[in-house]
Amino acid sequence: MTSSLERSIFARIIAAKVSGALSMIGSFLIIIDVAKKWRRRKNQGTLPTVSRIILGMSLADLWNSFFVHFLGTWMVPNEILDEGFPIPLTAGNKATCTVQAYFSSAFSLAGSGTNATLAFTYWLIVCRGKEERDLKNWKWQLLLVYLPWILGLADGTTAVIGFGFHEYNYLWFCDTLSESDSPNKLIRTGGVALLAALINISIIVLMCLLIRFVYVYEKKADAFSRLVQMSITSFPFSLSLSLSP
Repeated sequence: MTSSLERSIFARIIAAKVSGALSMIGSFLIIIDVAKKWRRRKNQGTLPTVSRIILGMSLADLWNSFFVHFLGTWMVPNEILDEGFPIPLTAGNKATCTVQAYFSSAFSLAGSGTNATLAFTYWLIVCRGKEERDLKNWKWQLLLVYLPWILGLADGTTAVIGFGFHEYNYLWFCDTLSESDSPNKLIRTGGVALLAALINISIIVLMCLLIRFVYVYEKKADAFSRLVQMSITSFPFSLSLSLSP
């Protein structure tokens, strides 16, 4: 008889595959939309910086959702046990576990990094008045478009190839952050956690700055609009006073 624990493990794995499939569909539709817009504006040069960041973010989410969440336990070695029970739907080996751990690390960091650079780009455009021709500078392109991918690929490479960190995390996939007594792995896990916290905090701060800027701008615009309306309303009265004998 199947125990409640086995059923919960199976449900967790199926839920990850379903959510991964939905995320893949959403990211794929965004990629198609960006590609269509790029084809329509081929004669106008390359994609705008915001579109390029969104494209990179969608690609990272697509591959992360596919390799980590949708494939999930299909890449996990089938000899591993979870709470003493065989893991459902396992069909992998050590090599597939290594590949999954690499993609988990690389695409997760690339995706979260592009989220942060997208927020930063909107802040530059809205709050600092940066125009597209300014953002086309190679330094801005390196920082906003390519840096998240460089960091993600470097993190996956150093963890999997440099240190050999890859194992099943007892959720539904292999990663490079599972519990271990290795000091190097614990240090890296703490570093990744700190980086993730900084990325999330930066996104929240940038969004708050954007909201504050828009609020102040709208408040000033409303005050100016009221001033214009008062001037228009009072103009006939002032004119009549000036023309009266």
